[in-house]
Amino acid sequence: MKLHTARWFLAPVRQLRTRRLMARHGLALAYDTAWALITLHSAPDETTLVRAWARENPGAAPGIHYDHWHTLSQAEQQRRLRWLRRHGHSPIQLLQLDAGLIHSTGLHVLDWGRPPIPADQHHATPPPWSQTREQP
Repeated sequence: MKLHTARWFLAPVRQLRTRRLMARHGLALAYDTAWALITLHSAPDETTLVRAWARENPGAAPGIHYDHWHTLSQAEQQRRLRWLRRHGHSPIQLLQLDAGLIHSTGLHVLDWGRPPIPADQHHATPPPWSQTREQP
């Protein structure tokens, strides 16, 4: 099957995945960026297509950038905390795309910033692998 034909057949699936990523991530993710991320995830051989699109639609500095937790509404903070408790990573991080690949394509991606560490975890004991024992 020709690449053009395969793209045409797979377009509805890619659009569905793009819309799902946007819904999971939140309002900060534009359709074009979500489409490019889904394309890189589902069809890595189409990296040149994403690069060409990014070159034609220049934006802010390429790479993965993080928003600031304290600027979010309370509802958005709670929504993200629920997601992070359930999945452990943001929707973009779950795509497992290399940051170097995203930067090389010219995409500007705004991912979730880290939530503040709860006060009860500030004084937790360090993990066992960070504790050293003295040798006699």
